[in-house]
Amino acid sequence: MKFNRTILIVLSLFVPASMMLSACQSAAAPTAAPAAPSASGSALAVTGLADKPLTLSEKDLRAMTVATITADQPKVGSASFTGVRISDLMKAASVQAAAATLVLTGSDGYSAQIDMATLKACADCMVAFTDTPGTFLAVMPGQAGKLWVKGVAKLDFK
Repeated sequence: MKFNRTILIVLSLFVPASMMLSACQSAAAPTAAPAAPSASGSALAVTGLADKPLTLSEKDLRAMTVATITADQPKVGSASFTGVRISDLMKAASVQAAAATLVLTGSDGYSAQIDMATLKACADCMVAFTDTPGTFLAVMPGQAGKLWVKGVAKLDFK
């Protein structure tokens, strides 16, 4: 009888505890992450004060004028980058003269902004291809490290 009571007490504590833990896990479990952009999927948006907003896959970007530059990446040093110059993306999207800043946003939500005068003076600023298809790096030679946005997914002209 004492053995049955002990089992009953243990079960009465274990069952609610396991239910609470189960509920916590399902509530805290992240929802399904969106699939990583593929080489043919939409990966870069050019939005804001643009007459022709763009949504570009890596294939679309590679069909544009592609350049290769060497630049000093903050914290890494000199490296070679291949991609599409932001000035070419601005032309393709017909960015309006009223745009005063560019906000670069990464796929992780990180964002940084640069004023248009500084951006226009940066002939080699680009969206570079990375080793992961559909993932890009904002290459901003001569600019602060915070502007070198990894996984850049959006260029928003404001």
